Amino acid sequence: EAAHHREHVVPGARLRGVLLLPARDVADQAVVDALESGHLGGAALDVFENEPKIHPDLVKMDNVVLTPHIGGVSELEDPLAMFMDSLDRMEEFAAVSLVLPAHGHPFTDLVGRADDIRRHHGERLDVIREAGSELGRATVDAFMQRLFSERSWGYMAASETYAHLEHLRLTGGADRSDEGGVSSFLIS
Repeated sequence: EAAHHREHVVPGARLRGVLLLPARDVADQAVVDALESGHLGGAALDVFENEPKIHPDLVKMDNVVLTPHIGGVSELEDPLAMFMDSLDRMEEFAAVSLVLPAHGHPFTDLVGRADDIRRHHGERLDVIREAGSELGRATVDAFMQRLFSERSWGYMAASETYAHLEHLRLTGGADRSDEGGVSSFLIS
């Protein structure tokens, strides 16, 4: 049983699993302690206890991958590109035999899962391109409504949509204009 609380990353038994993209309530020091004690074999983290600061021990560890959010509200110029680059690094963990994700069931093919996630975000970019040909210049919310089901609409979905739109802009696939505090995008 793996519990993700500030006090306990992985209680009890010595697991050689990997903590993959945990929820925000995981304490950085608890992750460091579990890694140093061998209770945890590795970690891939996109949230940190004291963001934007990252625990210095996490940065030094060879069995830790630090990755940005896929969200548009970031100090990073292109969070989506940084995230995709971090997925490429998952090949370094090909020997991992068990992954304990924050969402869903444990799985064993970390590299395959990273490939699936990369493919998923490539498909998201394709959906935006298709929507752009139908919508013309449109707001983030209009694109978000094409990417996500209505039950998912909100800040997180809008932020991820914005990150994808900004990635297209930065790679020459979109133009952004800002009027009255609202950004709109025209897909090339």
